[in-house]
Amino acid sequence: MPTHAQCVRSALRAVAAPVVAVLCSLPAGAPAAAAQQGIPKQLLVSLYVTDKKGVPLTDVQASELQVKENGKAQPIQTAELDTRPLAVALVLDNNSELSTSFMQSMVPAGVALIKALPPGTTIDIWTTGDRPSHVAEAVTDPAAAEAALKQVPAIGTNTLLHTIAEASKALREDDAHRTAVIIMTSGSLGNAEGYSNEQALKVTSMRPTYVGLELATGHPDSRIENELDYLAKHSGGYFERILAVTAFEKRAPSLVAIVNGVYHVAWQPGSDPRETSFEFTCSRKGAKVVAAQRLSAVW
Repeated sequence: MPTHAQCVRSALRAVAAPVVAVLCSLPAGAPAAAAQQGIPKQLLVSLYVTDKKGVPLTDVQASELQVKENGKAQPIQTAELDTRPLAVALVLDNNSELSTSFMQSMVPAGVALIKALPPGTTIDIWTTGDRPSHVAEAVTDPAAAEAALKQVPAIGTNTLLHTIAEASKALREDDAHRTAVIIMTSGSLGNAEGYSNEQALKVTSMRPTYVGLELATGHPDSRIENELDYLAKHSGGYFERILAVTAFEKRAPSLVAIVNGVYHVAWQPGSDPRETSFEFTCSRKGAKVVAAQRLSAVW
């Protein structure tokens, strides 16, 4: 969990308002216990906006966004695209239970994703195999990341939940970077080793944006869908089940586009957020807003 000071620095990044105290983690609309009572000076949320074709938009203005608190509209004060350098953990399923065509598609998908990352991205590569394996650590050269990825063998089962938690925990924590965990996996799961769908969130306080693809084959393990869907909703990320192994390579760059489209949005609330339901909209025709279920507050 982040310290109080880390949370204060995070809030100062997003808004230029005096900070008395910051509520580090407040699930939207949940009656969570808080250090402060009443109505905060400002609420902060991460979100992204897509057009009618599902393509993330990077030119949205604060005037186009609106938040409703229990159905009552509140004006947005600031909406800033997060353009800090990116630190990403790429989690790839390399289990040996599926056919070789899976790995033959997974590696090119990873390469396509690496090539889509913005210049200067710091890349960690993790595989799930029989245990979490840190294949490449803090690589900044895309060619080096690609070379490491091409050496990944198909091995073991799929320790996905454990790997996500370890990859999340290992991501850098400095305020100069934004962070993301990008996951591509199959519908099979090995030993979960006691890791629940909240484990990755607990070790990072929902700091990264989680985006993931799952190949649904045969009888998919529901724990995978539960995990990836949970992470996506809480962090304002994305999860999709795909039906063809070739879709990994086709869809990989779109995961990067989502990470690159995240905004930090701030507004002055009109009610206690612990007793409020929130709805975020964009006035642009056909636009859809995807917001994290985690809020931060400035008191």
